[in-house]
Amino acid sequence: MKPNHRTTSQQRGFTMTQMVITLAVIAIVSVAGVLGIKNARAEFRLQNNARLFASYVEKARADAIRRHAATGQESSIETFNAGTTSYAITMDFGSGILETRTFNLDSGVSFSTAPKKVTFDWRGRIAEAWVFQIRSEYLNRSLPVDVSGSGDITVGEQHFPDQLIPPVEIAEVTGDVDNSTATPTPTPDPAATPPLDGGGGAEATPTPTPTPTPTPTPTPTATPTPTPANNGNGNGGGNNGSNSGNGNGNPTPTPTPTPTPAAQCVASISPSSLSLSQSDSTKKTGSAVFTMINATGTRTISAAIAGNGNSLVLGLSLVRIDGSGSSVITVTTKNGAGNRGTFTVNVSADPSCGSTQQLTVSVSN
Repeated sequence: MKPNHRTTSQQRGFTMTQMVITLAVIAIVSVAGVLGIKNARAEFRLQNNARLFASYVEKARADAIRRHAATGQESSIETFNAGTTSYAITMDFGSGILETRTFNLDSGVSFSTAPKKVTFDWRGRIAEAWVFQIRSEYLNRSLPVDVSGSGDITVGEQHFPDQLIPPVEIAEVTGDVDNSTATPTPTPDPAATPPLDGGGGAEATPTPTPTPTPTPTPTPTATPTPTPANNGNGNGGGNNGSNSGNGNGNPTPTPTPTPTPAAQCVASISPSSLSLSQSDSTKKTGSAVFTMINATGTRTISAAIAGNGNSLVLGLSLVRIDGSGSSVITVTTKNGAGNRGTFTVNVSADPSCGSTQQLTVSVSN
């Protein structure tokens, strides 16, 4: 009987190394697929919310034009502080009256720009161009919704015509109005003209000036002198029934001194607003000074964009200040459509020194 020997070519199955490599490849592909799906969902949510918001802006503009909105009856759209998810639309929703309704963005999406109310007049125009930035927390980026001065709405554009048109300078016209004052021709008085025959007529008797009658001065009424009251205890006698006391009066209490309150720590920032540009190299960076007065102890200074945005690069010259002092906040712009608009930078100290100071930064392309 021959022994049962298996050769290598007759063996079937996988080695342990092959199994580990296969599982590793499957895990990597699965993670990449899950991340891709999450990014796609977040991108879809951001795009959907931005375009839905833009559609409501367009509806408000069309409603103002349709109603030929009078002053005080304009359609408007209003956003609130950075990091919030709600916005208010004021227009005629079909009931024939002007009403305000509040709408919300989806979860994970919020506004990153400063609060603003945009009002459309009867021609569908607004006072000045404005940029609303809608930010995705998962993607950590924003999508702009631009509204031009003429009321045009675009989504996700980097360059916008309103900000590329230079301002029109209107020359003042002078000298086209005659401001001189006409001099009237004097008219002779017939009564003052002398007789033509040269004869002397009767002389006019001047009218005597009446002498004003003096107004009599009223006699003042005598006021009796008050008699001081006797605050003491004791017997006394005097003429005309007056009494004089020899006793001791009640002593005047000494007021308790009030301690002087300690000076409160006060913070300020100057200037309170900056206007920067993404393309102009001279305006890409700006600075403001944060100052503390009457401060004691060591405080930590912090600066952050409201709503946890990342559209600006912030820097501090001093992070820790002992007592009173100042720190320079440097603000630098970033390129990209999602980094335009008006943002709020909150600057504060820990422990607190007065109220949190706000720096408004406007970024144009």
